[in-house]
Amino acid sequence: MVRILAVGWLAFLVILSASKSLGYGHWAWGSIERFLGGNLQMHFVMAFILSVLAHLASSGFWHRGWLLLLLIIGCALDESLQAVLPLRNFNPLDFLVTCAGLLLAALPFMVAR
Repeated sequence: MVRILAVGWLAFLVILSASKSLGYGHWAWGSIERFLGGNLQMHFVMAFILSVLAHLASSGFWHRGWLLLLLIIGCALDESLQAVLPLRNFNPLDFLVTCAGLLLAALPFMVAR
């Protein structure tokens, strides 16, 4: 069940990012952003939830830091694509806040191994 939630959350994030990049769905991501208190808060919360679900759904091997590295690389790719897309703009602070959310959620899993 947790794996389904993790994959579902990842799919939701990919669709949300793609719709924003294509100029669609402002009502969805704009509402989420306002609900969470702003852009940086949204990046942190979304990344935190993604990291928790991914770590809960993965085996012990991935808790050694490999999963965190994979998540950071995926988020780096998503954020760096924003530098070349006309409807998006790259903000390094977004990436740093995303990494903070990923790391804080991963720490208990990495320490408890």
